Amino acid sequence: MNPLFSLIPSERGPIVNLWEQDLGGPLEISIEISGLSPLVQINEQVSKAQAVASDPAGRKADLHSSVSGRVIDIKKDFITIREEGTRVALPADFSATEPAAMLEALRKNGVDIRNLKKECTLIINSVPHEAGMDGHRFLIEEFTEILTTGLNYLKKALSPKACALALPKGMNWTIPGCTGHEIPPVYPNSLPELVTKAVTSNEMPPDVCVMNVTELYRIGRTVHGKQPVTLVIVKIGSTPYLTPVGTPVGVLLKAAGFRPAEHDRIILGGPLTGKTVYSLKHGVCADTQAITILRPDKEPTIKDNPCVGCGECVIHCPARLMPNMISRHAEFGLYENTQAYNIASCFECGLCGYWCKAQRPLLQYIRLAKKELAAKPIIEDLREQR
Repeated sequence: MNPLFSLIPSERGPIVNLWEQDLGGPLEISIEISGLSPLVQINEQVSKAQAVASDPAGRKADLHSSVSGRVIDIKKDFITIREEGTRVALPADFSATEPAAMLEALRKNGVDIRNLKKECTLIINSVPHEAGMDGHRFLIEEFTEILTTGLNYLKKALSPKACALALPKGMNWTIPGCTGHEIPPVYPNSLPELVTKAVTSNEMPPDVCVMNVTELYRIGRTVHGKQPVTLVIVKIGSTPYLTPVGTPVGVLLKAAGFRPAEHDRIILGGPLTGKTVYSLKHGVCADTQAITILRPDKEPTIKDNPCVGCGECVIHCPARLMPNMISRHAEFGLYENTQAYNIASCFECGLCGYWCKAQRPLLQYIRLAKKELAAKPIIEDLREQR
């Protein structure tokens, strides 16, 4: 087994609490609010767990401050808060019994409910997303009661037909109320689409919801504590850190003893599916499970090279797509053409870029095309101006 793709969880080490580290001054968190509207103003005093951004359309989850402090900056995509005082927001209300109101209470308290469906088959995925991203092992081994609280809440809100726990083969993890399904711990078996197929024997059934253990823990902790969860476990190297949401990656890397050099790539997530940050001030998100550092080699890992037509990306694509053709059209702005190659079926595993002989940024082209297709096509804007 190629160790790069092994998803066998590592032995649990001690979790380091960032609050116990010497930060050299007050913590300044940077909360990403892309697509949301700020609910606060510069110089406003905010409490821990207070909502600071929301979706006017009421679809995305509200975002909350992970510290008590003062808003020192608001930009299009980020709100920066400097830690001050010990104010805490009032407890949330989870007394609703009607399913829609129960889900709305979760959304208002920072839980993404867009993929949850009533009367679904609910799958809890505990397989590490990528190699080394197994910080949730602490949650499933130590907080079974919190996970059960979250599962019971979802059962009342969704009335699922069945509940399953996908776990790495060889692990004895359990969650009361879930039927266990062992998954071979080799990437990309951990991705929701492949977990769904392994558990249900069907590809992309419409009545299946998949969430990872960390998401279920957030639901259980939110309902139990009656407040949004403002802490996240982020693994750096072999050490998991308990840190406030929005903690700058630079602060975490310094606490972990890493000193980024010029041309290093700092990635939120793993090297295959993660996203590179452009600044060490970028804060970790609620779904950030790891920070990965890619050191520069003699040559860059990604190049602006033309496709050589080797077919490696097609051979290794688990969705049976043609990433070579999708990327070619996306490279030249022909985003609408990518739909003919079923771009919507790509679940962004990153294997195409890993195997690419020309070292092309295939996943980045695919993500760009998806983003452009999600917006109004540029060509239609041009037609309207005539």
